[in-house]
Amino acid sequence: MDKGQHLRLLIAESSGGTTTYKVNALATDLTLHLSATTEDSTTKDSTDANSGENWNEYDVTARSGDIQFGALVGTGTDTGGETFADWIEKVSDTPVDWKICFVSSTNNRTVGKELCHGQGKLTNLTANGQNRQKASYNGTLVIYGAVTVGSD
Repeated sequence: MDKGQHLRLLIAESSGGTTTYKVNALATDLTLHLSATTEDSTTKDSTDANSGENWNEYDVTARSGDIQFGALVGTGTDTGGETFADWIEKVSDTPVDWKICFVSSTNNRTVGKELCHGQGKLTNLTANGQNRQKASYNGTLVIYGAVTVGSD
């Protein structure tokens, strides 16, 4: 069993025709939420099972998901990670490529096995600055399109 600090959100960054993935710098939490909307598809033609007990049958009619993340607001620049300033630029209607991977090594930035990947749109970014506390921020990436399970 692995610990939560070894599961990280990575965001694609393109520069000069090359795409690299950067971790969310100073990350504190991560939640991946996937759900399916269902509709009762039971009809009079449905076969009774289990000695006449009638169980409803369901079809999936839609799927959705989001990624909730949080981090500390850093005071400097972090060229190896996605910072609050980087996220501000992504609040738009343009999908970003993301992946969630297991990581290790220094600062938990050596990427290992990929859990899943896809695209999402950043729909929420909130900065939190409480008196005498470290400044932090939270964001929501709404999943846009299919989620692909990692293959390695």
